Amino acid sequence: MDPHRFGQTTVVVASADSELLDHVLSATAVVGIEPLILSDPGLLGEHWATASMLLLGVDQATQVVALGLPRRGDVYLVAGEQTSAAQAQQCSIRLGAAVLSLPTSAGWLSEALADIRGRGQGTGNLVCVVGGSGGVGASTLASGLAFVAARTSQGTMLIDADPRSGGLDLLMGAERTAGWRWPRLATARGHLGDLTAQLPTVEGVDLLSMARGDSTPSWELPAEQLKSVLQSAMRSHEITVVDLPRTLGAAAGEALRRAKLALLLVRDDVRGVAAGREVVRELAGGCDHLGLVVRRGRLRLLEPQLVATGVGLPLLGSFVDDPALALAAQRGEPPARSRVARLHGSAASCSAICRRRTRPIRRRGRRRDCRTELPWHWES
Repeated sequence: MDPHRFGQTTVVVASADSELLDHVLSATAVVGIEPLILSDPGLLGEHWATASMLLLGVDQATQVVALGLPRRGDVYLVAGEQTSAAQAQQCSIRLGAAVLSLPTSAGWLSEALADIRGRGQGTGNLVCVVGGSGGVGASTLASGLAFVAARTSQGTMLIDADPRSGGLDLLMGAERTAGWRWPRLATARGHLGDLTAQLPTVEGVDLLSMARGDSTPSWELPAEQLKSVLQSAMRSHEITVVDLPRTLGAAAGEALRRAKLALLLVRDDVRGVAAGREVVRELAGGCDHLGLVVRRGRLRLLEPQLVATGVGLPLLGSFVDDPALALAAQRGEPPARSRVARLHGSAASCSAICRRRTRPIRRRGRRRDCRTELPWHWES
């Protein structure tokens, strides 16, 4: 897939030092970015506010300081290994820019460039799904959402972020499909290319699943590895769905910070509400857009809106237990494959919501709420 498909990134480099430029161009080439190179620092003014990232050579730092440009983020002072620490520190303080010593920090620079590019306008949407309690069906909802989204998106990836899930490839019927699982990416860091060709694909969904066996008995998903994979997925896929574990560690935080929408799935009973409230406390501040999905049992104990009020999140929708889902999972059929399945309507509505623009709730006399006003609701 074309890495530029979802938008462009502008990186401006101001330096006349050929050796520094060689190091910088090597780092930008790794992530597929062609920077704008300015040999005259006086031209920086017209790009200062709009550039995604600014890399200033230490050879031109004094001239840039003299311009009196306002401080901003994503500005780095690039220095060679022969530059004295005192000189680099003095320029860094005056510019408010971190120092990158090249080529030593080339790997870090490539990762920062990849992250900047992933934030560009038009990048893919990330959706996180987490269960309010064990066995509520979060993995099934995540898989169903990915499966339905694949029918209408330019590319969909499903990422298993729970080391103890047993592997989403089982749920998707792909346990025998060749392709990489998480252990293959256990040491990944920095910029990753498009992973599509390396992963198992199930009816349009590129799947990164956990593995099973003695080789990974106590493996934990590192935050840095998940970050690299998410950046890659969002560059190459329109929708990326992440199935999160109930225990939200640093890795889950990486996903939540990038998520356009996080879905919390709870049961329609008192314990479901209590468990959901505890998860919301963990999620607070981790994601700007949180919504609730209610799984209704056959007894339909509590109304979904009452559950939402108790949990403290906007209700996105609900669905009733579907025995056909359990049978389909045993047969290795992806959730929501059938349009008559109860989960299909739920997943389709979530997919549509993800593509819409959300807006934060503002309450009188209160700070901005971490949740999102999402007026859409379905029941199936």
